[in-house]
Amino acid sequence: MPTSYSPKSVDNTFVQAYDNTTGKITLSSNLNYYHWGQADSTGADFDGVDMRGEVLLMTRNVKIDAEDIESWGGQIVVTDTVEPDGKMRFGHAIFDNVEIYNCSQIDTFKGALRFEAASSSWS
Repeated sequence: MPTSYSPKSVDNTFVQAYDNTTGKITLSSNLNYYHWGQADSTGADFDGVDMRGEVLLMTRNVKIDAEDIESWGGQIVVTDTVEPDGKMRFGHAIFDNVEIYNCSQIDTFKGALRFEAASSSWS
């Protein structure tokens, strides 16, 4: 997605390789536009506006795949909770183009993606 004043400064390319240690990606083609990002939000510097670039997956390249052990794969649980100091934490999940495979538990209500006591926010 663009990080300039032009909303049309968008590049479409394929990720050929990703190093999860360094965060470095190798793309299938050069980018035509400048894209900027950093690890932390820029909201404090720009009156609440986060100026970092965004990467969108156009295909289902993210797959959460669990190991099947005795018909039990895994779970993603979203919940609200209260910290020991009394601070309330609100859980939410945002997934796009993600496949959850071989998760959940057979013959139970424990689905691959569950919302348990997560009633105060959105997902």
